[in-house]
Amino acid sequence: MRLRSIKAIMFDFPVYIITHPFKGFDDMKFLKRGDMRYAVAIMIIAGVVEILRVGYTGFMVTGFWSETRDLNIPALLLFTYSPILLFCVANWSITTITDGKGSLREIFLAYSYSMYIMIFCTILGVILSNFVTGAELAFVSFLFIFGMVAQYAYLFVGLIMIHEYTFFRAILMVIATVLAMMIITFVFALMVSLVSDVFWFFSTVYEELQMHLIG
Repeated sequence: MRLRSIKAIMFDFPVYIITHPFKGFDDMKFLKRGDMRYAVAIMIIAGVVEILRVGYTGFMVTGFWSETRDLNIPALLLFTYSPILLFCVANWSITTITDGKGSLREIFLAYSYSMYIMIFCTILGVILSNFVTGAELAFVSFLFIFGMVAQYAYLFVGLIMIHEYTFFRAILMVIATVLAMMIITFVFALMVSLVSDVFWFFSTVYEELQMHLIG
């Protein structure tokens, strides 16, 4: 029973969304078929796949050869997960003021289910990149590009269904989401800069006081 449940969560419904995206995302919203366990699992897998992509993609694709590659795993995970978190928050903040029907949870689920093909194509591309010749390089590049395009296409369909938007309104929502992501990033960077300046100021004051007390 447990294996059947894992199969249903990790394979049956994700494949159903791939083959029937509009109906699948509609079921995810109204029949509550989306599973947060799948979302967490696919995010963990996405982090591992990104590490494999950077560390083990063949030199025919990367354009350089190295016997040992130094991987900054925390940085890779940060650059993998932060855009996802940023997109979900930005999309939720925009749709709450534009009558979007989707919740933050549903946005996250739509994003996670849209990654299914991308992860499969990336894994296959990494494996094949270590065996292809120059003449077959275009096929591997196609896999990486197709996976990324498919992800955003499925995500767009998912956003249409969970927010109950028309096609053109969904396009405007995506543009507004990208702008919101830029604004959030700018504000966050500004806050980090201000906190760094305040820390530097108090650190300097502390060092000056120590020098005067010692002197």
